[in-house]
Amino acid sequence: MGLISELSSSTGASAGLPAAWERACTGECVPLPPPSANYLAAVRDSTSRFISSSEGQALVKVNASNVQRYVDGLDVSKFDKYVTHVSSWSRSLPLVFDSRAQNLNLIAILDLLQIGSGFRQELHEAVNRGASDTINFGCMSMHISQTPLDARGLQALTLGDISRNFGIPLLGKERPMSEGNTAVMISEASALRPLAEIILGVLQDTGRRLEQSGFASFADFITKACAEKPTAAHLVQKLVTAFPSLRDAADIGGQPVYLFKKAQLIAFDICQKFGKEDAMFAFSDIGDMTLFADNVVPAVVQHHGLIDPCSSIRAKITSGKELTLQETTAMRAASIVAAQLVVDCANGPTSEFKAGTTPVNQATLDNFWWYEGKEPELRTIPRLVCKNTLYF
Repeated sequence: MGLISELSSSTGASAGLPAAWERACTGECVPLPPPSANYLAAVRDSTSRFISSSEGQALVKVNASNVQRYVDGLDVSKFDKYVTHVSSWSRSLPLVFDSRAQNLNLIAILDLLQIGSGFRQELHEAVNRGASDTINFGCMSMHISQTPLDARGLQALTLGDISRNFGIPLLGKERPMSEGNTAVMISEASALRPLAEIILGVLQDTGRRLEQSGFASFADFITKACAEKPTAAHLVQKLVTAFPSLRDAADIGGQPVYLFKKAQLIAFDICQKFGKEDAMFAFSDIGDMTLFADNVVPAVVQHHGLIDPCSSIRAKITSGKELTLQETTAMRAASIVAAQLVVDCANGPTSEFKAGTTPVNQATLDNFWWYEGKEPELRTIPRLVCKNTLYF
């Protein structure tokens, strides 16, 4: 098993963690690929198998006939510009670090917490920030305030700490304790309180599992995993196996569908940030990663006509209604399958597509589509909404 032993589901039982985290940790009971499997290939294979099945086809279809048209029209200079911007922006934090380990630790925690997209509307109304900006704000606030973010520090966090650092209100509007009597007012729970509880649960559970397995911090775990074998696939496997908050998978019709968004994002960001200075983080298989499928990228892929959801999913997305786990899994899986078709088309032996300075693979496509979704003309495209998840 190497230096890092596999952590079982029973390690660090979830007793005492917020109920919202418990409900949102839907992938914890999904069987993982065998230890000998390549976890990046498992994402690609399981999503393809699901979308090709009758159940997947009934939910979302991949429009393979539109792939060549999309590749032919891809603006290479724009692609290079957007991918470069996302890489430099997301890994270069405007902060001072005492060590590389501290920097690595915060980047990993930042990616661990790339969640809350289902609360996007409520966040904009309450704090005028979206989910990603809220997470960035909170992580930087914890660093600036010197909040301990090692294994023990994560466990010591409270709901009040999350509220203060991330700017998430725990209480909503006040109302009379009894009708017609305003002498005594009570506050209702904020609509964002479940998000604060999910964030707290992710951090506390991660800290607990780190300490019980003898790791001082998240950076300590990642560094030792990379020292064992410096590949993205190995790191993703170790992360997914160890931490339920990274076990981004669903059981659909008795078949596991693996997505592993945040675990892949951690590996990708670490490689981008530290790979040039340390061979231990220079993962040679970075091009084998898949999309970091969230709420934005599948919507952009749909906008480009590469996937076509069924009428009920389309209606929910258009109206901003919450999707089920099965529906979000189908949309995210289909976007990964469509991305692979784009990659194969752009890089095929008979392709006339000429790449620029940035290679076209699923990870760079993700960066491009994610940032493209921030363009003013695309920002209004309805995104996927799912609140009961800690995976995106």
